[in-house]
Amino acid sequence: MPIESRSIVFSPQEIVTAVADFHDKRKLPIPKGKVVGLAFSAPPDIEGTFHILADGADAPATFVLNSATLAAALVFYCINRGIPLPVLATKQLRRKGDNLELVVSNIRHG
Repeated sequence: MPIESRSIVFSPQEIVTAVADFHDKRKLPIPKGKVVGLAFSAPPDIEGTFHILADGADAPATFVLNSATLAAALVFYCINRGIPLPVLATKQLRRKGDNLELVVSNIRHG
């Protein structure tokens, strides 16, 4: 059976928005302030490191998210914006330069 896949690429600003929305909705703690830096580790287990500068702070705080949480935040972002994602499809997180890519595969029709 052929495998269908598609990818959705997220810019750094979309990733920051996705993580903020995800943490807010789930009432998870996240440092308050402005994101002044964002970096991703090498695959396969991509971690996101956010550098957040609070108002009046001299140095940014570091906030690290694992691959599963990043992927969940991006899925949540898609759902909230009406971007269709099949529930039973396999979802994989990849780096694409400074962006993250959510690859959806094994999409079954019918």
